[in-house]
Amino acid sequence: MTDTGATQANVSNHLRVLRRAGMIVLEPRGRYTYYRLVPETLEGAARQLTDLAARARATAATSRPC
Repeated sequence: MTDTGATQANVSNHLRVLRRAGMIVLEPRGRYTYYRLVPETLEGAARQLTDLAARARATAATSRPC
């Protein structure tokens, strides 16, 4: 965490959110807990972001009245 400047509480909160989203899983080993990414969830998120980027690109030149 010294590399990022993040606090332990901040990292724990982010890991909890990622776990609830199904993006990581816990692997307890003795005194330590290891986290593993879930490739399928990441691939699904990547597809959704790709679709969102395509829609944004398609509508970038249009504007709606306020």
